[in-house]
Amino acid sequence: MRNCAIVLTVPIYIFGAAYVVSPLMGWHLDTESLVAWFGALPVGVRVAMKGVWGFAFCFHLAHGLRHLVWDTGMMLSNRQVTVSGWIGLGISVLGTVGLILW
Repeated sequence: MRNCAIVLTVPIYIFGAAYVVSPLMGWHLDTESLVAWFGALPVGVRVAMKGVWGFAFCFHLAHGLRHLVWDTGMMLSNRQVTVSGWIGLGISVLGTVGLILW
C-alpha cells in the first residue's frame, strides 16, 4: 500500500514544484497546454499512464477502507482477511478499468 501512495504522490510533488517555478522558467503548465500534451500522446501511452495511476489510486482507496474496518475490530480472522484482500483487489481492478475507459 505504501508503494501505491508513492506512485500517487511523487508525480504530484514534482508537478507542484514545476508549476511554482514555471513562470520563472517560461514553461507553459496551464490546463490548456497540459490537455493538449496528454491528448497528443499515443493511445498506448495514455492507457498505460491511466492504468498505473488508476490502479494505484483504486488499490490505495480499497485497502485503506479495509484498514479502517480492521480498526473497528471487525474482519480480523485469517479467512476474513484473505477474502477482504481478494475483494479489495477485485475492486481495484474494476475501478482501474472504469478510470481507463472514462
